[in-house]
Amino acid sequence: MRSIKTLSIVMIVLSMVGTAKAYYTTNGQNIVDIKTGEVVQLRGIGLGGWLLPEGYMWGIRKLDRPRQFEEAIEELIGPRNAEKFWDLYHSNFVTREDVRVMKSWGVNTIRVPLLASMIQPRGNQPDEPPFVYDETKFKYLDDFVQWCEELGMGVIWDLHGAPGGQNAENISDSDGEARLWTEKDKYWPMTIDLWDKITKRYADKTCIVGYDLLNEPLLARYADVDPALLRELYILTTAKIRETDAQGIIFIEGDDWAQDFSVLEPMDWDPHLVMAFHSYPPTHSERGLQRWDALRQKYNIPLWHGETGEQNPPWKLYERSTKFLEEANVGWNWWTHKKFELSRQPWSIQRTDGFEKILAYWNGNGPKPSRWQARRWLFKQARLTNSQHCDFLPGMVKSLHPLDPAEHLEKLGTKAPAIIKNSRGGQFMDGYAAVLRVEASGYPLTYQWYQNNELLPGATEFELNLYELEDKQRSGFFHCEIMNEKGKVQTETIELEWVPFEGTQIEFTKIPPEIDGLRDDTWTEVERHTLDKTISGSISGPADLSGSYSALWDWANLYFFVTIHDDSLSTSSSVDHLRDGIEIYIDADNSKSKYFGNDDYQLRYILNEDYLYADIGAYFKGGRVALNGVGEVWSLEIAIPWESLDATVVLQNQYIGLDVHINDSDSFTRNGKISWFGTRDNAYQSPANFGTVKLVD
Repeated sequence: MRSIKTLSIVMIVLSMVGTAKAYYTTNGQNIVDIKTGEVVQLRGIGLGGWLLPEGYMWGIRKLDRPRQFEEAIEELIGPRNAEKFWDLYHSNFVTREDVRVMKSWGVNTIRVPLLASMIQPRGNQPDEPPFVYDETKFKYLDDFVQWCEELGMGVIWDLHGAPGGQNAENISDSDGEARLWTEKDKYWPMTIDLWDKITKRYADKTCIVGYDLLNEPLLARYADVDPALLRELYILTTAKIRETDAQGIIFIEGDDWAQDFSVLEPMDWDPHLVMAFHSYPPTHSERGLQRWDALRQKYNIPLWHGETGEQNPPWKLYERSTKFLEEANVGWNWWTHKKFELSRQPWSIQRTDGFEKILAYWNGNGPKPSRWQARRWLFKQARLTNSQHCDFLPGMVKSLHPLDPAEHLEKLGTKAPAIIKNSRGGQFMDGYAAVLRVEASGYPLTYQWYQNNELLPGATEFELNLYELEDKQRSGFFHCEIMNEKGKVQTETIELEWVPFEGTQIEFTKIPPEIDGLRDDTWTEVERHTLDKTISGSISGPADLSGSYSALWDWANLYFFVTIHDDSLSTSSSVDHLRDGIEIYIDADNSKSKYFGNDDYQLRYILNEDYLYADIGAYFKGGRVALNGVGEVWSLEIAIPWESLDATVVLQNQYIGLDVHINDSDSFTRNGKISWFGTRDNAYQSPANFGTVKLVD
C-alpha cells in the first residue's frame, strides 16, 4: 500500500505547475543556473547561531539550545527586556553588509537555519491548520531575503529546528525527545504547513535556491521509531512545496546526522532532489566521498556537502577539501559565518567582561547579576555581534577555494595588531608535541617567535610546533611578536620545561605473532590496556561493550591484539562508522598536527569482514587482520607494516601518536563508543587529539 500511495503522490507532484520563480535548479548530476543552463558549484556559508544559537557557539555547554537560553535570559531580565535583547541580537548578528561582503568573496549561496518555534510558537497551537504564526518574527527573514534579492545571493532554507524536534539533541532545540517521530500526528502537519508558509511567502523572489527539508534527522537510534518515516515525510513535504515552487531544489539529508541515505531509497520522488550529506572533518578524498558518490551515480542526482567545517587554524584541510570538491562536482556549505571567540569561521565575536560574568552565573561559577547589570551586559553583547565589531579571519576565508577576501580587506585597510589569547607555560612530557599558539586581531599580520630573546629562524606563523625544533630549542623562555605597518605587540614571555616520558610503552618482539586471531605465547606477558572511557552514546555494562588492546612491534610491523566484549553483534548500517568495529588512530611521526597529513591515519575494521582500511587520512594498504569470535567475546589480531604508514625509519625509543576506539551498534546505528586515550569522540578531527606511546626494546 505504501508504494502505491507514494507513486500517486509523485505523479501529482509532476503534474503540478508551481508559481514561484527559481534561481538554480538541477539537471542530472549538475546544479545549473536556471536562466543560462550553466553548471554551478554551490559555494556557501551557513548562518548557524543567528536564529538558533547553540551553547558551544556562545562559550557554554550547560545551556545549549534556544529554549534554554530563552528561559535563562527571561529569568535574568524579564520577558519584555528579553524580547528587546533578542531583537538586538538578531538584528546585529546578520546584516545586509554581511551578505554583501560574503558575496564579494565569491559566496553564491547562504544556508539559513530556521527555528520553527520562533515563527510558529511552541504553545497554544491547534490540532490542525490553520496554525498560529508570529508575524513579527518574519521580519528577520523578510529583510534577509530582500538583501539577497538585491545583491544576487542565493538562499537555501534549512529547517534546523523542526516542530517537535527531528532529533532529541540540542541542535534541533528539542526537549529531549524527537517528537517529530514519536508524535507524528501532531508535528507532521505543523512541519508541512511551515514549509508551505515559507514557500508561498517568498514565491516571487528569484534568490530562493531551495529547501533543506530537515537538518540531521535521527530515527534508527531510537527504539520504536521506523526509519522509513523519514522518506515518507520528505515525500509529503516535497508535494506541498511543489504546489508553489516547481523547480526549486529539494535538499534531502539522510538518517544519522545526514550520513545514512539508504532509508531514502529509492530517491526518485522528485526530479530536482539533491543529496545533502554532512561530515566532520570536511570530506576531502575520493575514498571519503565514495559511499555518497555511489548513490549519485545510481540515481543521477547532484551531491552537496551541506554542512562541514569546525577545524581550527591553519585550515589547510579546508583548502584541500574545497579543491577536491570542485574537481568532484560537489557543492559545499561551511558551518558557519560567525561564532564567539572561535577561529573556525570568517568572523569571531569577542565576549565582553559582563557577558563572561553571565556565563559564569549560568555555569554555577559566579553570583547572579542584578537585573540592571544583566540587561546592560546582554544588550551590549548583542550589539557587539555586529561584524563591524568582530575579528575578521581572512586566512580562513582564503582556505575555502576559490573564495578571495582581497576586496573586503582593501576596504577595511590595515588594522593594528592586538593580542587576544596566548599559550601558557608549564611542563610538557617528552613524546607529546607541544604547540605554542597566539590568537591576535588585526590584518595583515606578521609573526616572529623568539626563544630566550633570540630569533627562531623560520618560526613565522601564529603557532610554533616545538616538535619541529631541535631538542635544545624546545625548553626555555618563549615569546612572539605580532606586527604590521600600524604597530607591533609582544606576548608575555612563558617558560617551558620538559619532563621524562611516563606513558605507555610498546615492547619489541623477536618472535612475530601469527596473525590468526588467537592469543599465542607471544602475547602472554604483554600488557593489556583497557578501553575504559565512554566517549559517545551510552554503555549499559561490560557485557554491552568493553574491551582492551595489547601492542608489540618489530622492524617490519606494528602488531595489535584487541579483545571485544559485545553481547549483540550488528553490522546492519550502510554507514561504516555506525557498525560494530574498531578504529585505530596512528600518527606515525607523532607530530600531533591539527589536520590529517601524509602519515596520519584513522584505520577501521568492521567485525566479520576481512580487511583493514583507512577511513580518514593518508592512503593505506597492506594490513593483515584475523578475527576469532567465541560467543560474545571477539579477538582481533592485526599486523600493520611500517612501510604502509609512511614511517620511513622506525627506531628504538621512537614515539608515535595512538588511540584505539571500539564502536557498539545494537541495531542500525551506533549506540556507544569507548576509547583508550581520548575523553571525547574527536580523534577523527585531528591527530593532535591522539595519545602517545613509546617504542622500546
